[in-house]
Amino acid sequence: MMRALPAFACAAMLCMLGFSGCKKKDTLDQIPPEPVPQADTTFEEPEPFAGIDTSDEATFREAELEAELQRQVRENLKPVYFEFNSYALTPESADNLAGSASFLMEHPNMRVLIEGHCDERGSSEYNMGLGENRARAVKNYLTNYGVPAIQLEITSWGKERPV
Repeated sequence: MMRALPAFACAAMLCMLGFSGCKKKDTLDQIPPEPVPQADTTFEEPEPFAGIDTSDEATFREAELEAELQRQVRENLKPVYFEFNSYALTPESADNLAGSASFLMEHPNMRVLIEGHCDERGSSEYNMGLGENRARAVKNYLTNYGVPAIQLEITSWGKERPV
């Protein structure tokens, strides 16, 4: 057994040397890198008004025109005020109506409802008549100035809707 011990020791030493000489190198598994997506560097000029619904644009333009016309109406068609218990036009009212007449003649498709109002004093019947006379006085002035009667309509509110 003594003879076997040195042989065994030599065999063990050779194995150790053999294994240490054949040690596998530590390497990282090489994974090929994923391709990096390239940024798109092409530039396309957008089409003018692309993505805009032109019918909405037309509707928007119509609304702008309508708002402008309403502003002009408020600016040019001023209210007319009368003295108590009267349907005679004052000089100030006549001046306002001259501007209104010019505006209406420039807009022949425009229709105007002339409303006659009164205050709460007096009977309903009297105030309805007074309101109608006031509306008629305004209509007569405008037609005498040159506004076609077809553009004008009158109504009386009497004291039902005081100003």
